[in-house]
Amino acid sequence: MGLIIKYDSEADVLKVKIREEDLVDEEILNNDIVLGYGKNGKIVSIEILDASKKGLFNALTELAKIKKKAVNLILSKT
Repeated sequence: MGLIIKYDSEADVLKVKIREEDLVDEEILNNDIVLGYGKNGKIVSIEILDASKKGLFNALTELAKIKKKAVNLILSKT
């Protein structure tokens, strides 16, 4: 499975699925970004809440500022 990106306009949520695996845990960051983890601890998905208000680039930039460690983890797990 490749990368899957979906946008729910009613909920204003951008969903990025990185790998096909069931979620076993989620972490909500303080900037309305939800990281979903699989059973092996790898990131499976990323959800950006209120995506249209932030814009994808702005949300990822904010994530990088607040959680640089999380970004490094995302990049190392893909």
